[in-house]
Amino acid sequence: MESDEELMAAVARGDERALGALVDRHAARIHAHLVRICGSRDDADDLLQDTWLRVARGARTWRPDRPVRPWLYGIASHLATDLWRRRAVRTRAVAARAHEPSRPAESPLEGLALRERVAELPERLREVVWLRFYAGLDEAEMAAALGIPRGTVKSRLHGALRALKDGWEDGT
Repeated sequence: MESDEELMAAVARGDERALGALVDRHAARIHAHLVRICGSRDDADDLLQDTWLRVARGARTWRPDRPVRPWLYGIASHLATDLWRRRAVRTRAVAARAHEPSRPAESPLEGLALRERVAELPERLREVVWLRFYAGLDEAEMAAALGIPRGTVKSRLHGALRALKDGWEDGT
């Protein structure tokens, strides 16, 4: 069985079979990761397709010294983050036009789900939570996916968990 890196090298040479093998190997887990992030199968379907298009288009720029799995999750996560940004901008614009706050205040006792709390984290913290707890990447893979040092991953993950814990303890 060929490794992901061998398959990606073949994709870079134009081998469509190798791309199909990577899709077969990783699509289901990446799709599940995107569903958890987006909360919508339709959005996840679109983002998964965009992920594989980016992989195919960017195959020649992939660095052979870089593991494929975190690279794939990095692409998918960045696409999901872009979707969140676009939606946040639209939501704020609609709220501003309506002269209403962008989101009514809720307490955890009123059913605020953990996923919603994660969604409220700053992007840099939200990304590490998604990759660690939803995609199952380890610190080294997360660092590779995000293009940041491993120590930064640890720091961001610690900050995200502290923010989530503090939010629950404050009753917000």
